Amino acid sequence: MLSQVRDALKGAIAWVVVALLILAFAMWGVPEMREFGGNSAIKVGDQSFSNTYVQREFDRTFQSRTRESGGTLTREAAIASGMPRQVVESIVNQSVIDQYAGRMNLALPRSAIRDYLQHNESFQNPATGQFDRLVLDAILQNNGLTVNAFEKIIREDLTRNQLIDALAASGPAPAAFSDTMILRQTERRRIAYLTVTDEMSGIAAEPTPDDLEQYYHENEAAFTAPEYRTFDLLMLTKESFREGLEVPEEELRKLYDAGKERLYDKPERRTIYQIAKPAESDALPATASLRQGQPFENLAEHRGMTLQAVTFNDAQKRDILDPSVADAAFVEGLEPGDVLDPVHSLFGWTVIQIAAITPATTSTFEEVRADIENDFLEQDVRRRMQDAIDELEEVRDTGAGLAEAAEAAGLTVETVGPIDRVSFAPGGAIIDKIPGEVLAEAFVIEEGEQSEATRLAVDDGYFFVSVREITPPALKPFDFVRDQVEQSWRADEQRNRISATVRSIRDAVENGETFEAAAAVYSRTPVELLIDRRFQNETISQTFNEQIFFADLNDLVSSPAGSAGAQIIAEIREIGYAPNTVTPEQEGQLRELVGYQLDQELVDAFVQSIRDDYGVKADQAQIDALFADGL
Repeated sequence: MLSQVRDALKGAIAWVVVALLILAFAMWGVPEMREFGGNSAIKVGDQSFSNTYVQREFDRTFQSRTRESGGTLTREAAIASGMPRQVVESIVNQSVIDQYAGRMNLALPRSAIRDYLQHNESFQNPATGQFDRLVLDAILQNNGLTVNAFEKIIREDLTRNQLIDALAASGPAPAAFSDTMILRQTERRRIAYLTVTDEMSGIAAEPTPDDLEQYYHENEAAFTAPEYRTFDLLMLTKESFREGLEVPEEELRKLYDAGKERLYDKPERRTIYQIAKPAESDALPATASLRQGQPFENLAEHRGMTLQAVTFNDAQKRDILDPSVADAAFVEGLEPGDVLDPVHSLFGWTVIQIAAITPATTSTFEEVRADIENDFLEQDVRRRMQDAIDELEEVRDTGAGLAEAAEAAGLTVETVGPIDRVSFAPGGAIIDKIPGEVLAEAFVIEEGEQSEATRLAVDDGYFFVSVREITPPALKPFDFVRDQVEQSWRADEQRNRISATVRSIRDAVENGETFEAAAAVYSRTPVELLIDRRFQNETISQTFNEQIFFADLNDLVSSPAGSAGAQIIAEIREIGYAPNTVTPEQEGQLRELVGYQLDQELVDAFVQSIRDDYGVKADQAQIDALFADGL
């Protein structure tokens, strides 16, 4: 009965965990330095960020997400999912908060950084629970950071958190919030409803010629042809500039050989369970119990940990920081399930079990040949395309039109139209294969004007349009649309008859008759139902359900129902609530979730306001160009 509430509560925990992961990731993605100067892709207040900076931040984000996905995320998939936009938003938000914190003269003592390192589990030895410099050094090495750079990251992040924490209440929402939400989900309503159809509403009238003429003039907008445009279109795509370009086979093989080890050889990966013991005397019994069939999960639970926490997933040998553990876990001849002798490691004596082995693979030259060729020719294709654009612009600068400039460059212009802004020709035929961005541009410029080179949204290329003719909206002649006018007249007449019947029933009920008595005039009987907020059937839509639950007791509500112009009337006869089966624990989780949402909305509003104060400018063309190779 309360499955939706329970689902939300289950999601609440996941949401909080994800939020914490996002905050942790934001810490590692904080800039090490600000870049100023020309060629700025982003400008926030007085701070500018170059293409190089944006690319580096994207690479950091991509590498982190790739590790989280176990190496399955590709650059193309990351770009397609919107990661560049997320990175830009992160850069902008961090910048405005840092600038605002600076204006507020917020300062962070070095002791705060020391306390953070001492008490954060990420930097503790799992065996001792104390801060371990070796763990910190390993993290710095994996992320390519110096101690000074890392200290700057921590300082900026903690300062930023100091400001944000001052806004957020960081507590559960008041009980009134959760009580109201639970009551809303448990609410039930008993209704009686009646579907009013065409046959209940009398005999349809027949239109006279004068009726149709009058209807035509009263509804001229419905019978007016849209604006049409005819324009010249020149599209420059990678495919068209690829023609004739070839790469010698021996050159492709050289490129394959040069990148084989880095790109095409996939080394063996292993998934291992590992847990550290303080002494060999502690590790030996654990190893023995594993060899006797005890699940590794039991060892982890004995230490208060989950199996996931002691699992190193799908790792190469180089991914394992402790060389002793790496050497032992990657010994030849091991099989999944094998338990190793205890290994003397950085953190004591490590107990290891092999969980899975993914053999090394190599992509053959034939499998990757097309990709190598495409990558090799990419620069040539882009150069040829840019040369063509430059040649077109030089000719157009002399006053020539698009068609003339295209002919001089050896390119062909296509004439499109007449066409409206949603791809229809006069008469209703669809003119396909015209990208939406092309139509949008063609309907912005004036007759006789030409566009500049404009980037295509999907294909990696550009287009030009030159508007030849604009046909403004015009009322279609009556004789041409007579059938359409009659069809619309009849539909309106039916709708009006049904609406009149609905008004008659509503008036009768409001004047004291019962709903049943008012319906009996039309030989109908209302249907009674007990419904919740999620109820739908072939007559009651989700929209009408919302009307029902917004109305008061004894109210009548009505709405269109299905096809053929029918309408539905419903009377609210009873309002009640199902038993509340939400446990106190679930209610507490819901309050935590709502509190988090309220805090997040407050923080979002604050960040947006200071974004407006400082001003944000992003050169979208530069940003798009950075990631064009991944699409």
